[in-house]
Amino acid sequence: MKKLHLGSMRSTISSALSFAMTLGMVVNTPIYAQTLTSQSTPLDHLKAAPRPVFKKGNTLLPLGQAHCGLSKETYIELANYWGYGLPIQNADLAQVAQANPGRYHLIASVGEVYRFYDNYDGRHPELPKLPPNTWLRNANGNIILNGGRPIVSPAAPDQAFQIIGDYYGKSIRQLEITAGQPIKLVQNQGESGLWVPLDNDPAQLYGQDPQVKADFTNSGLNDWFAYISRNKARQEGALKEKLFSNLQSRPVYSWYQEQYGTERGRWAGWPWYMFKYENFLNSLQKTIVSDYTSPEMYYNFHNSGWTGIEYNSAVPWDALTQALNNISGAISLGQKFTYPWVTMGWETPGQPISSPDTFMGMMKAYYTAGAIGSVGGYFVCSGSLWESLNYNKPIGATTPTLIKQLTIQGHAHALFSHLEEYLRKGDLLPGPNQHPYKSWTKVLPAMEFPAQGQTQQVQSRWGLVSIPTARVLARKISGEDRWLVTAWANVGSDREVKVNIDNKLGTLTLLARRAGSVYVVKYINGLVEKTLIDTDGMNPTKYLSP
Repeated sequence: MKKLHLGSMRSTISSALSFAMTLGMVVNTPIYAQTLTSQSTPLDHLKAAPRPVFKKGNTLLPLGQAHCGLSKETYIELANYWGYGLPIQNADLAQVAQANPGRYHLIASVGEVYRFYDNYDGRHPELPKLPPNTWLRNANGNIILNGGRPIVSPAAPDQAFQIIGDYYGKSIRQLEITAGQPIKLVQNQGESGLWVPLDNDPAQLYGQDPQVKADFTNSGLNDWFAYISRNKARQEGALKEKLFSNLQSRPVYSWYQEQYGTERGRWAGWPWYMFKYENFLNSLQKTIVSDYTSPEMYYNFHNSGWTGIEYNSAVPWDALTQALNNISGAISLGQKFTYPWVTMGWETPGQPISSPDTFMGMMKAYYTAGAIGSVGGYFVCSGSLWESLNYNKPIGATTPTLIKQLTIQGHAHALFSHLEEYLRKGDLLPGPNQHPYKSWTKVLPAMEFPAQGQTQQVQSRWGLVSIPTARVLARKISGEDRWLVTAWANVGSDREVKVNIDNKLGTLTLLARRAGSVYVVKYINGLVEKTLIDTDGMNPTKYLSP
C-alpha cells in the first residue's frame, strides 16, 4: 500500500480549506450532543448526527424512501434537514405540509398495483374491475394462470391502466388538497403488470393468446423482447398520464427498475430478464414513463458488493460497474441523469451490510456519474427492529442501519447540491476503455478512468479477471477547462492514486478514500489547480456555506 505524501496532503487540505473560507465557514454540528443510551430512539440517533449543509436554491430532486416505515417525527426531521421529500402517504403528514406552506417537497407513492391484476376473479371487491382482455387467455378464452396468478397481456388496452391510474390519482389528489400544494415526485414501486418472460420462450408464453399473437404480427416488429418492452412502456405510460390528470401539476415520476440495464450485456440471456429501455423513449428520445432511469443498487444483492466478479460470466459484477453500464447506455440514448433506488444492506440472514464509509464512497461516485437524487430502500418489515423504526421506540445505543444509510444519502446529496453546476452543465467523460458488458448489445464506453497499478486478479470459471481496486470518475463542464473528479478506494485503505484524465492535466495524484474524495480541477494559464471539496469524507459539507 502506498504511503501518503505529507506535502501533497498539506497542499490538498490547504486548498480545500481556502475554498471553504471563500464561501464562509459553516460547521454543521449535531443538533444536540446527547449521549446515546439503551433508551435512545431512531429519532435520537438521527438528531445526534451532524446535519449536512445544502446549497440554497439547488434544483436536485428530493430524496425518496422505500422501506417499511418510520415515525411521523422522523419523516419530518429528514424532510427538514436531510434533503428528503415529505412522504404524504397519509393525512397526518399532508397536514404537516399544510401547516408549513412551501417548506417541503411532497412525495407520493404508488404501490401494490398487483392487487388490481390479481382481482381477475373479484377477490378484491373494493377495487374497480379491469376489462376482460387485460389478461392473457388461451385459444378457448380462459385466463392463463401461472402459479395461481394471472398474466397481464402485452395487448391489454390502455383503458385497464387508465382505471388504475385514475384510482391512485384520485387518492393522491385528496392528499394534495389537504397539503395545499402540488406533489413534487411520484414513486411507483413497479414489479407488477406485464413482466419479462424470465425462463420462458416469449413467443410460446405470450403466443398462447391468439389476440396477442395477432397483435405481434401486426406490430411491425420481429423481436418479441422489443414488442413486450414497447407495450410495457405504453401500459405504464397510460397509468401515469391518467394519474397525472387528477393532479395540480406534472410531478417527476420514478417507476422502479426502469433502466437501460445494470446487467444488460453481462451475459447472453439478459433480454429475458429486463425490458429494452430504448422502447421506453419516444421518437424524440423523450421518456414515456420515468423521467430518469430508476435502477436498483442494493449492496451485495444482485451484485458482488463494491468489488468482485460474476464467476461464470468472468466479468466484474460490482455495483459501480453495473451502475455505469446503465448510465453509459442511457447516455447513448440521450438520457444524462439517473435517480437510483439504493441501500447499504438490511438485517436479514445472509444479506451483508456495507461499511458506512464505503457506502458513502459509492454514493459520491454515483452522483459524479449523474445521479440527481436517490430513493433509500431497506427491507426489514417485522420484529422489534421494525417496530422501533416505525413507532420511534427505544432501539439502543447502536445506530440502526437504516438511519445510518439515510444520513449518508443526505450528506452525499448535500455535497452535490454545491456541485450541481458540474452535473447540469457538465458531461460524464467516457474514459479510455470499453465497458466489460458486451454480450448481444452495443459496445459502450466504461465511463471511468483506470488508476495506475490499482487492480487485482480474481479467478473466474474462464481464467483470471482483472478488477479495479480504486475507481476514478470525471465530469467536464462543456466548453471549459473545469472538471469534477471523484476518487474512491473501493478496496483497501485510503491512499494516493495516479490517473490520466486529460492531456492538459497530465498525471493527477488524488487521495482515494474509502469514503470517496471529490475534487474540482481547473486548468488556468497553463497551470493545474486542484481542490479537494470534501475534506471530511463522512461529513462532506462540514466547511461549506449555504
